[in-house]
Amino acid sequence: MPSLIEYAREVFRRLDENHFKVLRVIEANLSRYEVVPREVIFRESGLGQRAEKLLRKLHEYKLIWAPRGLERGFCINYNGLDLLALKNLVDRNIIESLGRPLGVGKEADVYDALSPKGERIVVKFFRIGRTSFRRYERHRTSLLSAHSYLAASIKAASKEYQALRILHPRGVKVPRPIARSMHVIVTGFFRGIELAIIQQLEDPLRILGDILENVRKARDAGVVHSDLSAYNVLVTPEEDILIIDWPQWVSPRHPMAKTYLRRDLSGLIKFFKRKWKVSELPEECSKLVEDLCGETFLA
Repeated sequence: MPSLIEYAREVFRRLDENHFKVLRVIEANLSRYEVVPREVIFRESGLGQRAEKLLRKLHEYKLIWAPRGLERGFCINYNGLDLLALKNLVDRNIIESLGRPLGVGKEADVYDALSPKGERIVVKFFRIGRTSFRRYERHRTSLLSAHSYLAASIKAASKEYQALRILHPRGVKVPRPIARSMHVIVTGFFRGIELAIIQQLEDPLRILGDILENVRKARDAGVVHSDLSAYNVLVTPEEDILIIDWPQWVSPRHPMAKTYLRRDLSGLIKFFKRKWKVSELPEECSKLVEDLCGETFLA
């Protein structure tokens, strides 16, 4: 199966503005129809019956599919959504070229990229649906209203981008937000290794204190991560941190916010106890935990 980069290069050059016009209509109707009727596509694209040939080409290129038959209507898939988002970002002069993958996870693919000014940037494609959607719903309560994987991915990108725009200007150590298009967000370039898999730290307690301080700053800015773990804290080559993956954040006023904070911090402290042999929290860490959770130590 070709990579996203290979696929985008191969198919992009075959599409004209009318193809994208049809894709936009199908995407815009994600929340209204499980399968967008042909008549709706003909009407809203402004192309009438001319859209028929375009639909068949888009289907041939595997950008849309027809679960009830070609005569009933069409759905956009991740291939189509990817190209539509990339087209939008290119037209807005956000992306010049897409590079190698930086990471492939259960719920997102992350790529190296360049801006038109030659700036190195990061492009994150949300991919909700690789794991069970029921399992996803259990653990991503803020996205429960999304009725499909694609809609959930768009909502996840929107929420994460919103969090980054709140947090980055306030000095919280998160990726710098640049742009969003549907299920794709673009940030400043960053590098790091997941805390969960890093094998050596000069000062684990300093890293833990930095995480707790940034969780406090995020809370004070109005954002509770609610799914924080050693897998979404990156340690940079300079042993600084970056907290990533914010699509499930909630407000501190959320009725479950304190529970989420307690769960997040309890898991992190258990991780530091197990992997880095932290037997007792320093006073400053204990004070941060007490401020966040109302408890001085979480076992």
